[in-house]
Order: sequence, then C-alpha cells, then structure tokens
Amino acid sequence: IQVYAWLELPHVSERFWEEHPEWREKTALGQDAQLDWRKLMNLTNRDAFAAVSAGVRDLTGRFDWDGVNLAELYFESLEGYPNPARFTPMNEDVRAEFGQQAGFDPLDLFDTNSIWSVAKTATPMAQFLQYRAELARRQQAEWIGEVERMRDQKPWLDLVLTHVDDRFDTTM
Repeated sequence: IQVYAWLELPHVSERFWEEHPEWREKTALGQDAQLDWRKLMNLTNRDAFAAVSAGVRDLTGRFDWDGVNLAELYFESLEGYPNPARFTPMNEDVRAEFGQQAGFDPLDLFDTNSIWSVAKTATPMAQFLQYRAELARRQQAEWIGEVERMRDQKPWLDLVLTHVDDRFDTTM
C-alpha cells in the first residue's frame, strides 16, 4: 500500500482558516471563500504561501509518505462567473496584479454600473478568465517546485497533480 499526503490547496485546514482571516480567499461578492467543505486561502499572498509551504514541509517531514498529491489546486467556480458567490479568486493580491496588467479591477466585471461589466461585454471577462487560468498554472508550477525541494530530504517522494477537467464547460 502506498500512502500519499493528499493536499487540497488552496484549502489548508480548519485551524489555519481560523488563525489567519487576513489570508482568506474572497469570492466576487467580497465574501470569505468558504465553498462547501473547502475553506480557501489566498496562496497568491507571499506571506500566506510561505506559512502554508512551511506547514506542508513539516507534514511531509513528520511521516514516511510515499508521495504527495496536489489535489484540485485551482480556483473554485462550480457554476462559472454567473454565480459570483462562488467565483474565485478575488482577493486583494489577485485584484491588484490583474488590475496592473489589464487596467481595471476584476470586481468591476460584476458591477452592472461599470463599463467592464460582463453584462455589457464578454471581452473583459475572457481576459480575466485567461489571467485566472495562467495564475492556476503558475501556482501549480510553484507547488510542484515546493515538492521537488522536499525531495532533497526524501528523494523517493512521488508527485501526483489531480486537476478537474473543465474542457467541456463552455462558459469557463
């Protein structure tokens, strides 16, 4: 039997969620991203990333795992952007980074009074969705790099990346 540390990032743990409200992911409604059982954290934030990375290194160091599964490391949006209560990431770090690149705050996509509103034109939303996909790819690459560094101490660690296939969702 092989035993893997199954990480559901950006969900970390109940304790981490309670201890770090400043690092909670936000939905397009500005609410904390507690979606179903997952309580999502803002891993774009460098301090949050460092704290989670230290915790993951500690977890992998304490037990004799066969590997690590980076499970579902992507952004929640089960019903796509038409449901802003479940659409992530909308934390301050993502909004600032995207705003610097695109020239507008992605929250404006959900404001019917904004010229960027998805109700008026789909082009800005397509731009944000592309940014969001690239951000997910960057985060996956960054966490794969973290596991690679753990292999310095445990070279046998296997790595699995589990990702939900969303190719058939034409809205996303």
